[in-house]
Amino acid sequence: MKKNVLALLALGALFFTGCNSIGDKDTIIGRVNGESVFQEDADFLVRMNGESRMSPKVVESLASFFSRKAVYSKAFEVYPELKKKLAENSVSVENYLLTFTYQRFYAMDRLMYSDDELKAYFDAHRSAFSDTARYMDLRNLVAEKLYLERHVDSLNSYIERRKQAGDTLVSQEDFEKGFLMEFRQKIMRETGDSLMNVYNIKEQPIVLPSAEAFYEKHKDWFMTQPGFEVYHVEMSDSLEMAKLFADSTMSLDSFKQIAREKSLNKETAAKDGYVGKVLEGHVLPYGIGDMTPLFGMFKGKASGAISTPIRTFLGETFHVFYMVAPVPSRQKTFEQARAAIKDELENGVNYDLDSAYVLVTKNDVPVVLEKDVDLVYSENFGMIRNRNMHQRIVHSLALNAAFASEARKLKLDHSWEYRALVRESNLDMITKAFEKKVKLEPNHPEDTLKALFDKIGNPSQPGLDFERSRSDLSHWLNMPRNVMKRMYYYRLEDFEPVSLDSSMFRLFGETVVSYRNSLWDKVSVDAWGKAKVSLYDDKIKLLPQEPSLKIALGSLDSLYNAHLLDKALVGWTGLRDRYPENDTLMSRATYEIAHIQSELEDFDRAQREYRAFYSVWPDHPDAEKAMFSRGFILTENLHKDSLALVVFNEFKAKYPKSELMESVDWLVENIKTGGKLADDLMKKISEE
Repeated sequence: MKKNVLALLALGALFFTGCNSIGDKDTIIGRVNGESVFQEDADFLVRMNGESRMSPKVVESLASFFSRKAVYSKAFEVYPELKKKLAENSVSVENYLLTFTYQRFYAMDRLMYSDDELKAYFDAHRSAFSDTARYMDLRNLVAEKLYLERHVDSLNSYIERRKQAGDTLVSQEDFEKGFLMEFRQKIMRETGDSLMNVYNIKEQPIVLPSAEAFYEKHKDWFMTQPGFEVYHVEMSDSLEMAKLFADSTMSLDSFKQIAREKSLNKETAAKDGYVGKVLEGHVLPYGIGDMTPLFGMFKGKASGAISTPIRTFLGETFHVFYMVAPVPSRQKTFEQARAAIKDELENGVNYDLDSAYVLVTKNDVPVVLEKDVDLVYSENFGMIRNRNMHQRIVHSLALNAAFASEARKLKLDHSWEYRALVRESNLDMITKAFEKKVKLEPNHPEDTLKALFDKIGNPSQPGLDFERSRSDLSHWLNMPRNVMKRMYYYRLEDFEPVSLDSSMFRLFGETVVSYRNSLWDKVSVDAWGKAKVSLYDDKIKLLPQEPSLKIALGSLDSLYNAHLLDKALVGWTGLRDRYPENDTLMSRATYEIAHIQSELEDFDRAQREYRAFYSVWPDHPDAEKAMFSRGFILTENLHKDSLALVVFNEFKAKYPKSELMESVDWLVENIKTGGKLADDLMKKISEE
C-alpha cells in the first residue's frame, strides 16, 4: 500500500470505497520461503476487490500476492539494509494505515458495526442470503440489511421526504440505496472535523521568517548575475568574419584594430569595439541585443578567448566577441535584495520551513512536522510543490492523526484488516524499493563512471550532470551491444541513412527504459521461480514458476506444439528481454519470434525480426533461412517486390551454394514476370 495513496487522502479529504470481511488470524494458507500467508490476507483481497474468493480477479490477486512474497524475501537477501528502511516506513505510515482501516473497513464497509454483530446477524438470517455465499463475500450487504432493519423510522422519513420532493415513481430498493448513500455521505462530511475536535487536533498557523532571517538563510539566492567584460565586431558577412578571426590567439590590440576598421556598429567602433561588462540574462547595449549563446561559449574560458560568429537575434548581421575577463557573481546586500525577499515571502511557490517546524498538534503536543510533509513529497515523485499543495497535505495528515486516534480507541489496530493492511503495505514498500535499486543503482566504481562521463557525457540525456547520470552511465557499460544492434536493424527505416555506430546514443536512449524494466523482470521472475512454496489450501492457483532457463525453454516448446502461438510469442519475447547477456538465447528467441509472427500472419513484424536476426548474427546456421523467409514474406505476403529482389540478390551473393537457391531463382523470375510463373503453376494445379 503505497504512500502516494496518502497523498490522495490529502487531495480529497476522505476517500471511502469498497468492502470487507472477517478473518482468521491463526489460519495459514501457505508459505513462501518460510514467510506465512494467512487466510486474512486472502480475505483482505476479497474485500479490496469487492468480489468473492473464487472470482477471477481475487484468484489472480492472491496468486500475485504469493509471487510478491518471494520478491519481498529476495529483497532482504540482496539488500539487508532495507529492513531498517521498512522499520522507518512503518512508523511514518501508521496513522495513514489506521485511517484507511477506519474509513474503508469500519465506516464504509461495516457501517460502524462490529464483526461479531454482523456475523451473528448473518447466521440468524441465513435464508436472506445466497445459500452458497460466505459471510466474507457479503459483509457490506449484511451491514446494510442490519442498518436498514434498525433504522426503519429514519428510512420512512427519508422516503416521505423524497416523495414530497416529487420522487413518487422510485422503487423501495432505490429508496433504500439512496438512504444508505446519504448515511455514508454524512460520515464523509462530518466525521473528520468532528474527530479533530474530539482529540483536540489543530493545524498551526505558519509564521513566515523575517526578511533579515530569510536573507541570512538564503544568501546564495541573492547574487548578481555572472558575465564577462568584452569587445566586439559586427559584420554582415559571417565567412569573412571567420577568416578574420581564424587565429584564436589574436591579441586584443589586433582585435581592436579590426573593430575600428570593419565593425558596422559605429558606437562601439568609435571605442575600439568596447562593449563593457555584460551579464548573463541581460540584453547587450549599443543595439547588440540578445546574445545568449555568448555566455555558453565563454563559460570556463580564460581571458583572451574569442567567440565564433553569433547571428543577431532576428537580424542579418553577425558578432564576434573578445573576452577581456570574466565578471564573477557577487553577493547582493540586504537592501539590494529587499524587494526580491519581500516578493518571495509573500508570493513564493512554497513555504520555507525548517524540518522541525510544528504544523499540527494534539493536546498542544506536536504530531505533524514539516519533515512529514517532505516525506510525502519524496514518496510521490512528480507531486507539485506549492503552498496550496502543502496546505492540503497538512490537512490530510491532521485528519489522519484524528482518525488514527479514534481507530486506536476502537482497537482497530488489533483488527485482522489492519494486520493484513500492514503486511500489504510492507510488501508494496519493499518491492518498490527493491525495484528502484535494481533499475537505477549503479554497479560500477565511481571513478569508472566519472571517466566515462568526462568522455561521452550522459549517453541518454546529454543535458544531465554527472550526479544524475550515474545510472545511465552504468547501464551504458552493462547493456549488451546486440540489444541496440537488434533494435537498429528491426527499425532500420527509422535510422537510415545514419549508420549503426552513429546511432548508438539514440539507440541507447530509446532502449534504456525497457532494459531497466527487463532487469527487474528477470529479478522478480527468478525470485518467484526459485521460491520454496507450500500450500495448505487446494483452491489456491499460483502463477507458473520458472525455476531454470531449461524448464522455461521446454515450456515454450510445449506451448508452440499445442498451437498456443500467442502465449509462445509472449514467452519468447519475455525470455529475450530477461536474458540480453545470453547471446545464444537472444539469437534463438529472435528467430523463434519471427517464425511465430509469420504463422500469426503478422508479416511486417516478422520480416523485421528476420532482418534483425541475419543482420546481427550473420554467421548463425539459421541466418540463411531467415534471409530467405524475409524475402518470401516481402513478395508473397506484403507484395513489396522491389524490396524482395534486393533481399534475394543479397541472398544469392552470400549463399551461392544454398539448397534454397532453386526456390530463390523461381521467386525472382516470378517477380520479374509480374507473377506469371505463379499463375501458370496455379493453372496447372487446378487442371490436375
